[in-house]
Amino acid sequence: MNIFYTFIIGITASVIGTLLPGLLNATVVKIAVDEGKKQAVFFTLGCLVIIFLQVYLAIFFAKIIDKNPFVNEIIHEIGLVIFTILTFYFFFKKTKKKSKVTPEIPIHNKRKKFAQGMMMATINVFPIPYYVFVSITAASYSLFLFHPFYNLILTIGVVLGTYSVFEFYIRIFRKKDIENNFVLKNMNYIIGSITGIIAIITLFKLFK
Repeated sequence: MNIFYTFIIGITASVIGTLLPGLLNATVVKIAVDEGKKQAVFFTLGCLVIIFLQVYLAIFFAKIIDKNPFVNEIIHEIGLVIFTILTFYFFFKKTKKKSKVTPEIPIHNKRKKFAQGMMMATINVFPIPYYVFVSITAASYSLFLFHPFYNLILTIGVVLGTYSVFEFYIRIFRKKDIENNFVLKNMNYIIGSITGIIAIITLFKLFK
């Protein structure tokens, strides 16, 4: 089993999942803009602690599900539907010419960003079913092994990938030339392409 593949899977999966607009992304950007990057980093670290635990929990569930072929197939079918919907959504979603960077999100206890990050990440339960699907899919292609060591490598990859995306959001949205940024202007197509590829791979796996 290649450790490198496991690590890359963790990074790739986290980048795909975290790039999608969500509460955590919006809050990280708002804190960075309103209170500075340092406060945003503390918030991010709080989020990463919970995400680390969520990924480990997801792998635990995935290991149980993987032993049941019927449930395993259902998970793949659900994943195919989800990623197909996401692909169409991002390809046909119209990009607004001008909008606020983030929604108005009330931020309390500004001196406790770390705890706030943990709290908001706990509320966000999407990573658990998402990484259950990722783990099962990777294992079905022999790219991931349900073993404590590889579980840790995958989780570390997820955490680093998530931090990279948060850092990306912080750096990009603090700049004034957001309107002219190529990546942001084409973000929907980039994410749509990635989810489309995953949907095709999942479909191939189901027919196989």
